Amino acid sequence: EIWPRIRKQLPNSKLHLYGAYPTHHILSMHDEKSGFIVHGHVDDLDKVLLESRVLMAPLRFGAGCKGKIVDAWRCGCPVVTTPVGAEGMTNEIQD
Repeated sequence: EIWPRIRKQLPNSKLHLYGAYPTHHILSMHDEKSGFIVHGHVDDLDKVLLESRVLMAPLRFGAGCKGKIVDAWRCGCPVVTTPVGAEGMTNEIQD
């Protein structure tokens, strides 16, 4: 849903998708012509994040991937996420 809208505004942009054990469906989405590049597992996540311009984390539920948001911040990589992705990701102490 998001990528075609971004690509329309930024036609030369590329989205690199990383993650261990991508499904056949995810692998079938690989399309270099549209800038959607599926890599699968990566040995050095920090290297990827240090070379990335932004981490997109369109989370729909709050489990699993939030650690990648913290990894991105640790590497100085900005993050774009949903309210679910940002939930609880604050340095403010709640009463």
